[in-house]
Amino acid sequence: MQEKKKCLICGQPQPLKGGICDPCQERIRREALGEQANVRSQADKELKKHGVTPETGKERK
Repeated sequence: MQEKKKCLICGQPQPLKGGICDPCQERIRREALGEQANVRSQADKELKKHGVTPETGKERK
């Protein structure tokens, strides 16, 4: 019986396609496509939490 290879990203022994497991491959694909949800709004919330008023709309550079 052959031992399962480990994912290069998470290190867990899983069936692989090209060295990366399916969940890691999907996560990397989403990051590469820029589909991280609400990144700007999360950043604005963090700024407000620390007392900084984020610039809005056309004022941003």
